[in-house]
Amino acid sequence: MTFTVSDFPRFFAAVNGGHRPFPWQMRLIDSIITEGRWPAAITAPTGSGKSAVVETHIFLTALNAVGAAPRLPRRLCVVVDRRALVDSQADRAARVLSWLETSSDALAAEMAGALRSLSLSPDSPPVVLANLRGGIATDRRWIDDPGACAVISATPDMWGSRLLMRGYGTSPAARPREAGLLGVDSVVVIDEAHLSRQLLGTARWVAGHAGEKASAIGVPALQVVESSATARVDEGGTAIGISAEDLADPGLAPRMTRPKPVRFLESPDWSGKKGSKKYVETLAEEANRLYDPQICGTVGCIVNRIDTALRLAEALGDDCPCWVGPMRPMDLTALKADYPGLFGLPDDGTHTTPRFLVATQTVEVGIDVDFVALVTELAPASSLAQRFGRVNRKGARDSGPITVVGPPERAVKDQLPYLQEDLRAGLTWLHDLDGPGGASPESIMACPPPPTLPERPIVKLPHVGDVMRWEATDDAMVADEELELWIRDSLQPDQLQAGLVVRSPLPDDDALAISLLTATPPSEDEVFPVALWKLRSVLTTLSERHGDHDRAFVLRDDEVNDIRLDDDPVDIRAGDVVFVDSGHALTRKGVVVTDASRPEALKTLWGTASTRVIVDGLPGAHWLEDLCGLEDDEAQRAFTDAAENGLITRGPDLIEGVRLSWIVVKGTEEIKDDDSIRQVWTPSEGLVTLEAHQDGVACRAGHLCDTIGITATLRDDLVAAGLHHDDGKADPRFQKYRLNAPDGSEPLAKSPARSAQDVSRRRWSSGLPRGWRHELRSVAVAWPAIEESDDPELVARLIGTSHGRGRVLPQPNASSLINEQRDDDALKNRIMDLFVEGEWCSLMGRTSWRLGAWTCCYLEAVLRAADCRVSKEGS
Repeated sequence: MTFTVSDFPRFFAAVNGGHRPFPWQMRLIDSIITEGRWPAAITAPTGSGKSAVVETHIFLTALNAVGAAPRLPRRLCVVVDRRALVDSQADRAARVLSWLETSSDALAAEMAGALRSLSLSPDSPPVVLANLRGGIATDRRWIDDPGACAVISATPDMWGSRLLMRGYGTSPAARPREAGLLGVDSVVVIDEAHLSRQLLGTARWVAGHAGEKASAIGVPALQVVESSATARVDEGGTAIGISAEDLADPGLAPRMTRPKPVRFLESPDWSGKKGSKKYVETLAEEANRLYDPQICGTVGCIVNRIDTALRLAEALGDDCPCWVGPMRPMDLTALKADYPGLFGLPDDGTHTTPRFLVATQTVEVGIDVDFVALVTELAPASSLAQRFGRVNRKGARDSGPITVVGPPERAVKDQLPYLQEDLRAGLTWLHDLDGPGGASPESIMACPPPPTLPERPIVKLPHVGDVMRWEATDDAMVADEELELWIRDSLQPDQLQAGLVVRSPLPDDDALAISLLTATPPSEDEVFPVALWKLRSVLTTLSERHGDHDRAFVLRDDEVNDIRLDDDPVDIRAGDVVFVDSGHALTRKGVVVTDASRPEALKTLWGTASTRVIVDGLPGAHWLEDLCGLEDDEAQRAFTDAAENGLITRGPDLIEGVRLSWIVVKGTEEIKDDDSIRQVWTPSEGLVTLEAHQDGVACRAGHLCDTIGITATLRDDLVAAGLHHDDGKADPRFQKYRLNAPDGSEPLAKSPARSAQDVSRRRWSSGLPRGWRHELRSVAVAWPAIEESDDPELVARLIGTSHGRGRVLPQPNASSLINEQRDDDALKNRIMDLFVEGEWCSLMGRTSWRLGAWTCCYLEAVLRAADCRVSKEGS
């Protein structure tokens, strides 16, 4: 079969439990195909299926792959100011991906094949998924394949900082790649855009600034979609939303029109401060009143403060999960596994439904939960409208009762994060919802909530000078860039945060524990986000208990050290990650608190889920003796020969030459993702020559350009850059000190060492000067060969920035690139002119001006992707 646009309803139903698309969703498809771009705005209200932008993007990208749709952006970014929505959108995309990969439907197989044809490798997934919602680690798979169909779920900070070349939580070397792939060949849907006015303005400025030059290379520029029921579209823009005729649709009508009667419960105990015991009892009583055992479903309880949520969940009993922002991602994943139906995930019928779910604002926006009833604290009108949208979300029941608990009107005051004026406006709006429909979406469309007061009356837009500064992604600045001005509505200082990780079992010896923690960097999944003041209090309490392992360690600037818990205050800083042993009273309902009275059973990881640790008492402990005293290569070979999987890192000897303290086992793919090791190491058994590697990168770059649709001239430039990007590695110093190449061999691209641990050690013990960059030397060495290119300056730039470094400012220790014993005068002079006298800075400026900053970043990302793929394949 050959699928067409007429197959969209069938595809949509297959991935949405049989539900066919609504009329407005079909209009969205038709509009994108007709206009050749996404609309400026989606104005559908809460509960009407705005999350279907995921299915729309994946289907249209597959349709383009078979030549039946226009060339549209390959990456969809869904951005919203709620971490829970980021997870929800990621779950939705994962559901579609699962259908593409496992369904026996012929349509799934054809779509999957079409999508894979866009990827760098035929064994790639049909859709690349990424979840960027904050934390210490981020998913990098999306930057490794610029041509692939991708769905990226992100919070405003995580997406905006990457667009502006300063990605939070990412390395400076990765910043240009991320910026290029978000600023070119991407569409961003900013959901509930009224919550992110500043980010919307910045995104539109970047789209306008980079648009013309990005389109000139043959791919779409950034497209920005404002998703909000109150969106206003400039003249000439397209908006897609719900019309009165849509309410006749049998699938949409129940969602939009089923009544949601609203009751306001006045409570004299409502307070702008910490809720009292009596107030929590009032909320619990109302939740129990709304619970009907005859109706299978969950009563939602949404409150404004985390402390209130935890105490309410405890008051409602064990059958009451709690969902708040400061949870570990792994705990939220477990919660979804326990109650998949509650979260809109497939359920095989073996799971129970909890009577209650207590949550904070984290569930307000776009979450696919479907409560049978709702108790909520008073909040601004726009927040209440979002909370109401979680009740009878699919219109499957006759009605969905709602109770709003709040104070008498005269007693309304600030209850952070909400202000008195917005709370009063919310209370007034509630009184207007007194019709038979109550808070149904149809009623809210007729009586829209008043907007909250803007925290910034003026949207600040970037200018060209800002872009020039952002381009210096790898240069040491006097002060870090403060991006809040361009990506946040609020300029109030954030509550400083750190992370807390629980590990078990750690060695009793602190020095051995530090070495093991260094070898197992934390993953985002296992990190509790904690306010800095709260974490200091928790650590102080831990030291006062004088129990087992009353100690802590801190990861800061890539180094792990112990912490003095008797300091006042304890020396931890924003962005630190603190490790403690398991068994301490740290949490209530899976949230770090200062008043925990007993230890909770907390699952622990060793960084990524695939990492395995071998210590005394755990399976495989015999390896601690068997691999002790061997060379790195010998130890790895012995481990592999015994049919064990993974690459090993060995800790210090516990008994010299007799027994190791610990062993860490990681999957090959995880090692391959370490960029610094991947540059000089491959799991291939044979020698990887420099010529073979560069030929492979050039070939792969050309193929990638063809898949993406980059113009023929630029394709030739990227191929030329691939052919010469590692010329500098031929320097005998690099071959000897960095790669340990055998004497008399052809120049190599990768070390012949069979152990990644050995390569990592050589990185720090290399005889090359600190800061010596082979790609910068490559520019000077390759210059005579690339002068005949169509755009030699662009080719030179792509070579010199091929690892994310060498951008803009003069390079430190640049004269050390010269090999005094081997280089002729022409090469020496070229190195001096480029990297000492400043010609490189001028070249970078000229290429950015001609091609555009984001376009240059994008082309760098394409070349780097080709290099990474060839290295991962072992050449």
